[in-house]
Amino acid sequence: MTPQQGQPVQPQAPMPQPGPPVGGQPFPPGAQPAQPVAHWQQQGGFQPPVPPSGLPVAQSSTPDWAALAEQNEQSAKRGRRLKLIGVVTAVVVVAAAGGGGYWYLQHGKEKEPVAQGPDKPGPTSPGPSSPPVSAPPVKGIDSPPTVGSLPAKKGSAALNLGADAKQGTMAGFSGQVLKLPSGQDSFASTSTSVIDVNKSFTVSARVLVDVPNGNRSAVSQGDGQYYSYSLGRAGNNGHDQWYFKVQVPGGGSVIAWSKGDATVNQWVLLTGVYDDPSGQLTLYVNGAPQSSAKSAGVQPSGTNSLQVGRLSSNSQWADPWHGAVADIQVWDQVLPEADIVKIVAGPSSPPSIAPIAAWLGG
Repeated sequence: MTPQQGQPVQPQAPMPQPGPPVGGQPFPPGAQPAQPVAHWQQQGGFQPPVPPSGLPVAQSSTPDWAALAEQNEQSAKRGRRLKLIGVVTAVVVVAAAGGGGYWYLQHGKEKEPVAQGPDKPGPTSPGPSSPPVSAPPVKGIDSPPTVGSLPAKKGSAALNLGADAKQGTMAGFSGQVLKLPSGQDSFASTSTSVIDVNKSFTVSARVLVDVPNGNRSAVSQGDGQYYSYSLGRAGNNGHDQWYFKVQVPGGGSVIAWSKGDATVNQWVLLTGVYDDPSGQLTLYVNGAPQSSAKSAGVQPSGTNSLQVGRLSSNSQWADPWHGAVADIQVWDQVLPEADIVKIVAGPSSPPSIAPIAAWLGG
């Protein structure tokens, strides 16, 4: 209300000055508490309404300092949350893009990334795979040196001769024979394998032994710890008999014996047949079947080389032959009895199935 002239003017009470806000410094002089708040604190980004020109702006005599302090605190919390979210997002993006480390949360606390070296796999990364381990090369037991060789009549494997093994002729056989006086240098052997003993096979040889006793191996296979098979003579219940025996996988041997005693200073045709499907081995003497035995397979031996005049036993050469060996033939199958009988007649009546390897034929 405007005072009229002549009336005394009543003095007005001074406006109260604002006090300091809670938890902060006092506003600077001349500042008005009703001023608009900063843009990032506004809801929706709208500006506060402006009163029409000429109209006084109503002011509160007592500002709500508690409300202003609470509003400032909430704004500060929102800012901290936004900043934390931004930092976490940046860390995740960098870790996914670069693969240089990883981070995780445990018990509500953020752990620092753990750097991974170039040769240090991460927690879920498998280490480098080990290179395949190749099997060691097969090596036979040591053998005395050989001097010269005897070519094969069938197949490509020659017989390498020991120093005391002599090729020649002998009464009772029309072709070449290998004379073996016994001893470490009295042998012949191939450099490679001749047959696969994991399958059926037949081995045959004409033999003559000139001493009445002792274990003697005419033909065998293998240069490992123990032979695979052997044709020869051995003692059996007080008698010296012809045999065909095989070494069984896992140890031990199975033997097919002759019906009668082994003869001395006479040529004899020994034939051993192994039938893998039935596991049966059979010995024939001069074409006649003697006995059979069952075996759970035949154990390979070293390089599986063919041996004449000896066999391997307990990683040593044993059972040296004393006499002569001739007409050695090997088949990679069961030879029928009709063909075994033909072998007895010699070259004039060859078997219907040719051997895969042969030496010293008639």
